[in-house]
Amino acid sequence: MRIFYKILSVLVYFVLWSYGRLRAASGSELWRGRLGLILNQGRIDIWIHAASVGETKIAGYLIDYLRCRQPELRFYLSTMTVAGHKMAETINDTNVVTGYFPLDCTMSVRRTFDSINPRLLVIAETEIWPNLIKESHRRQIPIVLVNGRMSDKAFPKYKLIAKMLSQLLSYYEKIFVKSESDKKKFEFFKISGSHIKIAGDMKFDAPILPHSVERVNKTRAQVGAADNDFVLVAGSTRPGEEELLLRLFGGLSKTYASFRLVIAPRHLSRIDEIKSAIALQNLNYGTYESNNGISPLMLVDKMGELDNLYQAADLAFVGGTLVNVGGHNILEPVWSGTPVVFGPFVSNIAEARDYVLANNYGAMVDTIEDLEVLIQKFMKNRNMFAIKSEEDLLHSPTALAGDYILERLKHV
Repeated sequence: MRIFYKILSVLVYFVLWSYGRLRAASGSELWRGRLGLILNQGRIDIWIHAASVGETKIAGYLIDYLRCRQPELRFYLSTMTVAGHKMAETINDTNVVTGYFPLDCTMSVRRTFDSINPRLLVIAETEIWPNLIKESHRRQIPIVLVNGRMSDKAFPKYKLIAKMLSQLLSYYEKIFVKSESDKKKFEFFKISGSHIKIAGDMKFDAPILPHSVERVNKTRAQVGAADNDFVLVAGSTRPGEEELLLRLFGGLSKTYASFRLVIAPRHLSRIDEIKSAIALQNLNYGTYESNNGISPLMLVDKMGELDNLYQAADLAFVGGTLVNVGGHNILEPVWSGTPVVFGPFVSNIAEARDYVLANNYGAMVDTIEDLEVLIQKFMKNRNMFAIKSEEDLLHSPTALAGDYILERLKHV
């Protein structure tokens, strides 16, 4: 199998060489990366490979952690996809060089290694590239796998190449996996348990957003909230949810004069539709863009404000969860330092739900009535939920992998 793969990779390389070389000569960064025709980068400390957007975010968290502890470290961050590359380029750091992953054939891989000369190779999630792994082993460059996983769907396919995969995985010095289930799957390929560490999922390790009292005060003023007002921000709401939230507002605002509701719909194209729903319930409201916070009910009609709103909120509700949409990003409020509440329809965000509930960063409710009861309890006891902090990162999956990498770098 290994010989067949090597022959196939060489054939692919020569088939694509002429076209790729022409594109590279005309300035294509993608083809320069694919063929290993990148500029000499001197000595790179860590080559991190991330396939696409999700893996690139994880790589970004790891880079942040490592650079905070050793600012002088230099990284080469490679991606497979254009979307992943665009995400990598948002890392604004002169010590992070970005590029495309080479074709997994000996010629491209060796040229890339020669150009970046890394001390250590880190692969995010389970990217199995035989020639890359073999070449790194040949050059005695340690390989570390972070956020490793094997899905139930992929595992039977990996079994078909068990002999080759066992050899390749044996070249990894350390494998950080997401769960006990993943650990057992890796052990099936004769990987020693001492080489595998259950770390958890790094995708939940986004740094806490910088907290600015000045920005929080400005945002609260924008929605007309005084210091002692209670602000519920309902973000990414979908059709059917606004009506429920308006009904909740009608009840709570009569009991609590300090209660304020801010509705930020998922799509601004629905603003007129939501205004009509407000009118049907004879409610006064203000709009965020016009800064007319004259009412305890505010409708956000401006893009790009959700992070600021979550930071300024006392409690956040994330939409797409009280109606059968599947849920939107319930971690955004958590990263903003605000407890989050969401409905039962979370098929798209099941892992994030489990993470939030396990750490008491928020709660799930079944109905709008349950949400109303929870809000009343929270207004009386603001300490019923935990708040994510920078200290949490010190005991995170990113920290486990990062600390190992920093220690390993001392000996290469």
